[in-house]
Amino acid sequence: MIKTGVIGIGSMGRNHARVYSEISNLVAVSDLNEEEGNKIATQFGAKYYKNYSEMLQEVDAVTIAVPTVFHRDVAEVVASKGVHMLIEKPLASTPKEAEAIISFAKENNIILGVGHIERHNPVVTYSKNAIENNEWGDIIAMSSKRVSNYPDRISDVGVIFDLGVHDLDILCYLSSGQTSSVFAVGGKYRNEKDEDHANIILEFDNGIKTMSEISWLSPMKVRELTLTCSKAYVVLNYATQEIEVLKSKFTNLDRGNLFSVNQEIESQKIEIAKKEPLKLELEDFLTSIKNNSTPLVSGEDGLRAVKLAEEATNLLKT
Repeated sequence: MIKTGVIGIGSMGRNHARVYSEISNLVAVSDLNEEEGNKIATQFGAKYYKNYSEMLQEVDAVTIAVPTVFHRDVAEVVASKGVHMLIEKPLASTPKEAEAIISFAKENNIILGVGHIERHNPVVTYSKNAIENNEWGDIIAMSSKRVSNYPDRISDVGVIFDLGVHDLDILCYLSSGQTSSVFAVGGKYRNEKDEDHANIILEFDNGIKTMSEISWLSPMKVRELTLTCSKAYVVLNYATQEIEVLKSKFTNLDRGNLFSVNQEIESQKIEIAKKEPLKLELEDFLTSIKNNSTPLVSGEDGLRAVKLAEEATNLLKT
């Protein structure tokens, strides 16, 4: 059993601890909050450390789930001890810091994974296979919507680095292309420091266009992606892990009365086995350690998302 630990036990870190306790040998957790740290350690049968560096000699791999601004510094210490690391998204606050983290991993010959959890969502896995098998035809455009109300847990980044990086990663993954242009609009409605809503448009070198709407201002939580393809219109729901594939044709079209249009719609609900994306993510990370292979979301993938997020954020400012 791989000996694991978690550095930072906020809302995501404590879930990493929970899953590690189920699929590995969770031996340590660390957090500056002693009360919460001891509570989580006791709950999952691990040892609590206030200073994370003291636990590194006890573990083979860790999740780093501290605030983004500290990712680079913590990763440098972890890598120097030869400990494999999965870093919660985004990989870093800036591309320069993300590149440094990748260098730390390579120099110390350790596995580096990035916690873009939606990449492990079963609907994304199914869609990637369907696209590669040309089941839906060519992708023309994709549109994502990731909106919810204001989070209490986020204070160090804006909505693009918090929510937007999920979709930036998925859109790059499904398009299998390189971005050729980026455009963004958005602003600060309730936040004086960072943006709390934005729309990001990407164009890829293979001709695919995408649009992402992200917001902390919605009373409804929506996690959805639609694909306009040459053979079908596809709707992915990340939250319910459901996919609907829609096709249609017009019948008896009366061009003199376009208000009344006969359209036959074929709807197919794809049956997908529901699984916890976080568990799949951590299983992939541990398997990569065992096989000395690259995780599904590599450091380079994390760097790409950070670069796009930074470019979009800068566009809002200028």
